[in-house]
Amino acid sequence: MVTQAISLSPTQQVTSRKMQLKAEDFIKMMVTQLQHQDPMEPAKNEDLLAQMSQIGQLQASTDMQAMLKSLAAQNQIGSAGQMIGKMVAGLDDGDESVTGLVSSVRVVNEKVYLELDNGKTLRLERVTAIAPNKTTATEGPVSGRESLAA
Repeated sequence: MVTQAISLSPTQQVTSRKMQLKAEDFIKMMVTQLQHQDPMEPAKNEDLLAQMSQIGQLQASTDMQAMLKSLAAQNQIGSAGQMIGKMVAGLDDGDESVTGLVSSVRVVNEKVYLELDNGKTLRLERVTAIAPNKTTATEGPVSGRESLAA
């Protein structure tokens, strides 16, 4: 089976978020269903309890999904922060090779970017190599006398 990735524009993403159903929507539908039910065959208590349980599960699932998304974002920012002062290599959005020293980290549209000393940016998920900064790794005293000779 072949799967195809679907890319949504920002407008489509906003529209799809607005169209997502929430627990309140299901409760409104359930109340409407109760208001328009056949009086000769009212809904059973078991059915109503099952629907309420499903609404609770939906809300818990939605809350957990939001929490996991937040934790993943925090993890990415923490990982990117560990790269500050290190040399990185990777591919930019145009698939061009980029190399530089990480000077800062920023988040744009829920994506983590590394700001490099050469003015370029690199998305965290497009990093292909990380190395210590060569100047800080080779600088420093070779012997105790050199550190005092300043």
